[in-house]
Amino acid sequence: MKTDTMMTASDMARLLHSGEKTAVDLITDLLAQIRDSADQSIFITVTEQQALRDARASDERRALGQLLGPWDGVPMVWKDLFDTRGDTTTAGSRVHAHADAAQHDAAVVAACRQQGLISLGKTNLSEFAYSGLGLNPHYGTPVNPSSDGEDRAPGGSSSGSAVAVAAGLVPIAVGTDTAGSVRVPASFCGITGYKASQSRYSSEGIYPLSRSLDSVGLFAHDMNDIIMLDGIMRGRADEQLKEQQLSELSFLIPDNVVFDQIEDDVLTCFEETVKVLQNAGARIRRESFPILDEVGRLFRQHGTLTVAEAATLHQALLASPEAEQMDQRVRERMGTASDFTAQDYIQLQWARERLQQQTAEALGETLLLFPTTVITAPAIAALEADDELFKQVNLLTLRNTMLGNYLGTPGVSLKIGKDGRGLPIGALVSAAADQDDRLLSVCKAVEAALLG
Repeated sequence: MKTDTMMTASDMARLLHSGEKTAVDLITDLLAQIRDSADQSIFITVTEQQALRDARASDERRALGQLLGPWDGVPMVWKDLFDTRGDTTTAGSRVHAHADAAQHDAAVVAACRQQGLISLGKTNLSEFAYSGLGLNPHYGTPVNPSSDGEDRAPGGSSSGSAVAVAAGLVPIAVGTDTAGSVRVPASFCGITGYKASQSRYSSEGIYPLSRSLDSVGLFAHDMNDIIMLDGIMRGRADEQLKEQQLSELSFLIPDNVVFDQIEDDVLTCFEETVKVLQNAGARIRRESFPILDEVGRLFRQHGTLTVAEAATLHQALLASPEAEQMDQRVRERMGTASDFTAQDYIQLQWARERLQQQTAEALGETLLLFPTTVITAPAIAALEADDELFKQVNLLTLRNTMLGNYLGTPGVSLKIGKDGRGLPIGALVSAAADQDDRLLSVCKAVEAALLG
């Protein structure tokens, strides 16, 4: 079994079922680790007393043989965009730091509570979820646990959720992904990150960034935990996915767009991964995927839906004196929507509908495969010191993942290795829209091959 600091949720569930640990023991230990952590920027809210009450209730249910589900007593955390009853949802912003507490749980939070999972609190993020790097001047920037002596960016916007899992403070976490906000931090931090199709989960009770593009996503150490948490969140914890054999699978590696400006170590690691899959019998072809070029042209010509919708959502805030309290990088990016026209927005939506259909037709049951990001985690200090560098690195970081949000493809970032500095590298496996069950089972097979 893994060390305590890196146990999976499944490991913890086994400890609870065997009686080796009680939920109170487990939660008490993790809360102590959170309190003693050198990085106090990971969480915005730690719900210590509520977590201990929930742990005692779980132990009582276990003693009576009345468990709510297979993971009753297992801990988790939520990105601070999800409403949790009795807690403020800050969206990572000082503006909302003293907002009224949520009266109800978000729908997916309620689904997990109904199965007995225990929330330890809510995690940090880029303000309003608007960055792929994870910096936050209000609550601090969580440091990537794989940092090489120089503090490295965690990836964003779901920074705290990814770091909490990667640092062993919790085995599973939930975030959101609008342009890469789950897959990027998973890749940077060396864990597994799944961005679902938009139709997979309810968005009720989740603070939005871009209603057209927002998706819910999950973090864990392995695919077994991702699959189990996905089932719990959909009320289908007992559902078994069809097992996939790599010898029956086809992958397409685009030779356009997604390898531009790639770091040497990332490319080498990715190519080694491809060889493993080929040796396991997977069919892999490399060719241009012109849809990716068209997406890039659309963004250059019209801008992005994220900018338009985020600026509209925060229009009153941007025009108010409180805008001075915002992260000025976020404020400036939202401000670029002033040149955005109704025609731009409509053209992007029309093209998106067409390209999603074309993507589904072009892929069928073939999976897309390419690096999650073409760089490893950059240094935080350099990003904080140079706004122009921040913009350039942010765009490059999100380039590969944002394609999936626009095209509606669910995706999983799998850990595939490290660069020469020990910084994690991820590979992104994506499927046509709403093929989530198949994607998850494929990624479980890919993970098994990579582990040997």
